Amino acid sequence: MVYLHCAVSFACKIYYGLCRIATGFLPGSAKDGRKKGDSCMQIHKDVEGIFNDCQEIRHSLHRIPELGFEEFKTNKFILSVLERYPPDSVEVLAVTGIKAVYYAKGSTKTIAFRADIDALKTDEVNDVPYKSRHEGKMHACGHDGHATILLLLAQLIHKNREKLVVNVVLLFQPAEEGRGGAYRMIADGALKNPDVDRIYGMHLWPEVPKGKIGIRWGLMMAKTCEFDMTVRGISSHGASPQHGVDAVVASALLITALQTAITRNVDPHSGAVLTIGKINGGVARNVIADKVVMNATLRVFSQQAYDLLMGRISAMMDGIAVATGAEFEIFEHLTFPCVDNPRHLVEDFYNYIDMSDVVLVDPVMAAEDFSCYQQEVPGIFMFLGAGGGKNSAPLHNEHFDFDEDALLYGVEVYRRLVLNG
Repeated sequence: MVYLHCAVSFACKIYYGLCRIATGFLPGSAKDGRKKGDSCMQIHKDVEGIFNDCQEIRHSLHRIPELGFEEFKTNKFILSVLERYPPDSVEVLAVTGIKAVYYAKGSTKTIAFRADIDALKTDEVNDVPYKSRHEGKMHACGHDGHATILLLLAQLIHKNREKLVVNVVLLFQPAEEGRGGAYRMIADGALKNPDVDRIYGMHLWPEVPKGKIGIRWGLMMAKTCEFDMTVRGISSHGASPQHGVDAVVASALLITALQTAITRNVDPHSGAVLTIGKINGGVARNVIADKVVMNATLRVFSQQAYDLLMGRISAMMDGIAVATGAEFEIFEHLTFPCVDNPRHLVEDFYNYIDMSDVVLVDPVMAAEDFSCYQQEVPGIFMFLGAGGGKNSAPLHNEHFDFDEDALLYGVEVYRRLVLNG
């Protein structure tokens, strides 16, 4: 697969070289703009000119982090910014989500851009003027930046309505962090009226240098399933364990057995991760526990691996139930498919961006419910470089932060996609 990417990259470099000779600038790029450093993407002057707005919006959003389906202040703020750049229609979807539409005169083609807007249960420790004002909540995954990008794009569209050649839908999605916000947005009509032909999304990514876009065609992010396992035993006094069925011991046997599901049942060349992140059970130190609940996630890159592993988990539960007398239940919560970028869309994307601005990324085990949109319409997901500068912490860390000028490169990419339809 890497070789195919390289072949396309080489062909695109020849194409861009000819464009430089013929026109003096790159198609879809920043004519009359300037380079923000030799290694960074060329940014159009209109994008450069909104940096102050970029900082103001991002800082405002960062101060008011809210959890999934509770983003009421965030919703209100986004709507207030959109009022400055009035869309042709605005709807509230999925409780706190927003769909804004800009119509191009005479166009029957529609492209959508999606940003997530929820935050995490994290206490921010950064000592900055825009620090979270909501105790125990923080934009530790950069969703404030994603929403900022779409609001800045709305500003550019509003100022250049006469140049708009395609209908544009901006989707501000709640509850990306494990609560299925994408499913609710789709069910509420995010991709209908107008019917979306293509959709784009991006995520700030500290492992990609600022000024670069990380992308690949094919599998990019894992399929994930969040599930709970309940073990039921019989309570008894700790001094008389023979009168009970120990749910703690049964759960320990299951945890140990599950490690072999990955190491002995899955092809080592296939990506698969099983994590039991939380376990809770028992009532006292001298009482045999009658119930244990385990919260787990499974991440894979194929439906075959998923079916295999879920089957093995069920089989192990059955075997340990026979051996211990305990009863086991499994309950699957949300499942998100793999982020899978269509090759033809990624190749088309190469027409709007210099290959020197692209980083070919490896597939990652992180999951993204943007994949739910890809099940409905063609779309590509990309990583927006956030490495360097004041950022030195990973995603979901209480120290996470980034330079706001990183967002301008995301705006620039979206600007090119809009202008080229």
